[in-house]
Amino acid sequence: MDEHESTPAVTRRQALKAGIGTAAGGLALGAAGSGTAAAQSEAYDGYLNHSELDWDGTTADASGLDEVIVDVGAGRQGYRFNPAAIYIEPGQTITWRWTGAGGAHNVLGEDDFINSPDVHEASLIGEEGFTYELTFEESDTGVYQYYCNPHKTLGMLGVVVVGEDNVATELTSYGRGGGDGGMNFGSVVAGAGVFGTVSLIGVGAYNELVGDE
Repeated sequence: MDEHESTPAVTRRQALKAGIGTAAGGLALGAAGSGTAAAQSEAYDGYLNHSELDWDGTTADASGLDEVIVDVGAGRQGYRFNPAAIYIEPGQTITWRWTGAGGAHNVLGEDDFINSPDVHEASLIGEEGFTYELTFEESDTGVYQYYCNPHKTLGMLGVVVVGEDNVATELTSYGRGGGDGGMNFGSVVAGAGVFGTVSLIGVGAYNELVGDE
């Protein structure tokens, strides 16, 4: 290659998404299954590093989507936001939607930005289907931490990341099946890597024993 020839630029988002495969490969080779989460538990000032939350250390990529929903009352007991960490771009709107599970909840920002008049400390809502919307404008890039007041100590915590430059973890495909008690894209990829490696080892061992026929 000519020393002056340019190479295609790799965007930060592509690099973050490429980390999914790296993490899966590490798991498949037995490189500590909890390594990714442990290495990234301090992301976003460690806000999601809560023993009850069991966060997988990734951020759901919802950038560019017309509809972005975060479930309020997810997980086995209904004490989770799902996704726990979500990335959007300025101009997008997030809708927090109550599932009706886990009793009454609210959505409170650590810096008061996420709070709405209908969702405050004294207003707990348990109604399934109740929604609260917030649009993040061009001037709102940053990281926003929020929680459910009565269930904060149980790990009902969330983070909204506005702007690609503020993403501090690997990115996974957006989906509301992750978190405690649900299917998570990152976990599926890692599990597939482990399964594939085990299968290859099994085939290799079989060929060693019986040989090619």
